[in-house]
Amino acid sequence: MDHDLHLTGPVVTLVPARTEPGDWPVRRTRMRALGTLLTVAVLVAASGCGRQSDTAGAPEADTCAGKGTTVAHADLDGNGSLEPVRLTGQGSGPCANSLLAPGGTAYDVSGLDLVTDGATVVHLRGEGAPDLVLLSEQPHPRGGYQPHLFGGGGPDGLVEVTADGQPVVPFVATDGGAAPMTATCTKEAGVAVITGTASEPPGVVLAWDLHRTAYDIVDGLAVHPQTSVLQKDVADPLLRKEMPELFDGSVFADCS
Repeated sequence: MDHDLHLTGPVVTLVPARTEPGDWPVRRTRMRALGTLLTVAVLVAASGCGRQSDTAGAPEADTCAGKGTTVAHADLDGNGSLEPVRLTGQGSGPCANSLLAPGGTAYDVSGLDLVTDGATVVHLRGEGAPDLVLLSEQPHPRGGYQPHLFGGGGPDGLVEVTADGQPVVPFVATDGGAAPMTATCTKEAGVAVITGTASEPPGVVLAWDLHRTAYDIVDGLAVHPQTSVLQKDVADPLLRKEMPELFDGSVFADCS
């Protein structure tokens, strides 16, 4: 038999509860209370989720505005408007080791060891063609540097222009013993890399075979490579005279 519990001072008295056959008033009351608590918990959780979803999709302010060093003014989306592109140095904050563009656009460049010196804008050819920004890593102790191209595109709005995951422009050696190499802009809003390999069989005078690989720039990536032979068995002295850009370490000289 169930009982109602009454506390009268220090004495506990059990009084039989008035129930109908088959009723369990105390258990039903506890279940009703538990159900109420669960309902309140669900409502609180739902209201909390609602507050999170209200702010999850809201655009964040450009917390990195004005930080870093301006390395270029470029038209990254081809709309005719030049915008500052900035590079920040090493650090632990959210804006460190980044290439920044207006609107909160940022690209993580940690590990590239980029420098601000020598940064240039590469103007792709063609109406409405966007600009690219060329930066370089710290010079190599033995002479040379690794160029990096950046442009608008990708999930973050700014991306490094790569071919098969590698920088589209090879390492530029300036120690005097490297094979000829340079990069240019194409007529179709793309880029091309010209490289030389020693002609075979070797002759009395060093000679080079020249190859040109052209890329389309799509969403910030170098795609659709097309390789062709420019010249074969060109003597080194003649090539240095006719195409000095292959040996002086300059790239995209015709795009600035």
